[in-house]
Amino acid sequence: MPDDTPRATPNWTRATDLARLDASKPIAIKLQGKHIALFLHNNQVHACNNRCPHEGYPLVEGTLDADCVLTCHWHNWKFDLKTGATLYGGDKLRVYPVKVEDGAVWLDTRDPPAAERIERALQHLDQAMAEYDIARVARELARLGAAGADPKLALSRAIQNTHARLRDGMTHAYAAADAWLALRDTLAKKNEETEEAQRLACATEALGYIAYDTLREPAYPFTLNRAPWNAEAFASSVESQDEDGAAALLNGALAQGLHFADLEPALAAAALAHYNDFGHTLIYLMHVRRLIERLGTEVEKPLLLAWLRSLILATREDLLPDFRHYADALAAWPVSTQLRTQPNTQLSAQPGTPPRADAFEGQSVRHVLDATVAAAGNAPLDVYFALMEAGARHLLRFDERHALRTDNSIAHNVGWLDFTHALTFGHALRQQCVRQPDLWAQGLLQLAMFVGRNSGYLNPG
Repeated sequence: MPDDTPRATPNWTRATDLARLDASKPIAIKLQGKHIALFLHNNQVHACNNRCPHEGYPLVEGTLDADCVLTCHWHNWKFDLKTGATLYGGDKLRVYPVKVEDGAVWLDTRDPPAAERIERALQHLDQAMAEYDIARVARELARLGAAGADPKLALSRAIQNTHARLRDGMTHAYAAADAWLALRDTLAKKNEETEEAQRLACATEALGYIAYDTLREPAYPFTLNRAPWNAEAFASSVESQDEDGAAALLNGALAQGLHFADLEPALAAAALAHYNDFGHTLIYLMHVRRLIERLGTEVEKPLLLAWLRSLILATREDLLPDFRHYADALAAWPVSTQLRTQPNTQLSAQPGTPPRADAFEGQSVRHVLDATVAAAGNAPLDVYFALMEAGARHLLRFDERHALRTDNSIAHNVGWLDFTHALTFGHALRQQCVRQPDLWAQGLLQLAMFVGRNSGYLNPG
């Protein structure tokens, strides 16, 4: 284990005889588990890690010039051997205190305190992300782990540093970060090199995606104003696409000591107030919840603000001609199952006959909406699973020729994502509506639109 005590007094260890050193030929030694290169320059001894911090090439094979600049010949990285500073490359070179006494070379090879190494790795991660240097992101994450810190610390810092640089609000990068951490958790926590490499790869992907989405982006600040939390006022601000008003309410809520769990009902209702942005708003909300559970309240405010901006700017596809029947279907949803407007008796059905996927598969948006309303007397999960099965069948029946066409209009620019998104949205929908059953009507009808919109692109065979 590293020595975490303050390094006020050096702890010297005899390394080698001074007579072994020659200015024309550095030597490599192994001391207390470290591979160290020793150089003699202008009658002064310098010691550093023998492995280049880039890709591990032995630095004793490099060149030291008259200015004490060490060049690694593998990729031409250059270091100031007196300080370890990188002159060309990225990562700093570890150098060690040296003294010469009684004809011998003595080194202090103790590691800095863990807190110091963690902070240095985090600062270097900031630099690596700013330059989108993914290899360095991986190396700094490995160093962070070696210092005893969890990669979640780096992800929390990255979210806090980048959320205001997402011009259009939350992107797949934050959502994917949650997914990468979930995958990382499934890997056995053992010491085998392969498993550790896979876990490191998961954390690297999470940070790399965020770095890509914020590369060279300036900050687009959120308002600092606060207003007392009010769910109705929040819904009104979102509906009028007033980011500052809605953000002020979120700021006020957090200042009042409220947390995500307290706000989630209003957030989910806003997410499903329209058929929003191809379902991203609700999908992202699921990942926001999970990231807060994983990383803590430090990421609550940045995640909620980034999510809010994406909601404010979201397309409202239920206002398009193809999906305008959604409003009629929602108004027709029976009062007995959801507290909506008066039911349309022609569309209502008697309970006890669970719908089958056949009722939805291959049908138009309007037909699927009407069939969903007609099935409203059943348990919501029965309707849900029938719609999901229809969506899954559509995925199996997708006619790839539509994706390969180059002469079709933008409206018919259809690919695999159109079909998988129905299932992704459905997954988020079930998780949300189990907690908030009052949202099943909106959720099921929006899932129905996913099913209906894909019906025209199926292989009839």
